[in-house]
Amino acid sequence: MEIVGYVAYASLVVLAIAWTIDVRTDLGADTPAILRAVYFVLAAALIAVFDMNWAHALWLVPFGCFFARIVAPVLIEIPVISAPFIVVAGIFERLVRIGVPRHKILEAQSASMHACADGCCKNSEHN
Repeated sequence: MEIVGYVAYASLVVLAIAWTIDVRTDLGADTPAILRAVYFVLAAALIAVFDMNWAHALWLVPFGCFFARIVAPVLIEIPVISAPFIVVAGIFERLVRIGVPRHKILEAQSASMHACADGCCKNSEHN
């Protein structure tokens, strides 16, 4: 069972690294995508810091995928609950993107918002 724990924790660390790199390279990433990276980084760090059994990664990885697809987008839409999550996502985003010029980030986010708005408008025209 210990080997399964090592493999599960390694997959958790790989996911944390992959999603963090995605936040760094995809400058137009939305808040749920950033929260996904935050979740995996915190999960990997907390297991190591609190010296927990690495087999806990067996439930943390699937829950992280569930969190990224279902929970995070809903949390962002609820005004009362979303404030702390948006603040955490903003801090994480700024830490990960140190060295990237701010104007490039703003341009990518603007382009991402326009693409989303254009896609929403095109979908509503077909209905």
